[in-house]
Amino acid sequence: MNTNTKVIGGVILGAAIGAATGLMLAPRSGRKTRKKLKAESKRLANELIEKANESLDSAKKAYNQKVDEYTKNGKSSIDHLTESIKV
Repeated sequence: MNTNTKVIGGVILGAAIGAATGLMLAPRSGRKTRKKLKAESKRLANELIEKANESLDSAKKAYNQKVDEYTKNGKSSIDHLTESIKV
């Protein structure tokens, strides 16, 4: 991992710990706090799943474009060799 990744990871982790600490120390009952934590966790999980799916779709699209490109180049090379052999 490079330094930027470590710094960003540290900031995100620190923010999460700070948010959790703030929720635990908030003047709210334990039941309400747990309910809020559960709802927020579900929201974040859904957001993460959505981002992962977007990234996966993007990767699939890039992969398919490369496969199409290599297929086209391969067919072109085969056609060129076939023509060379016929001469």
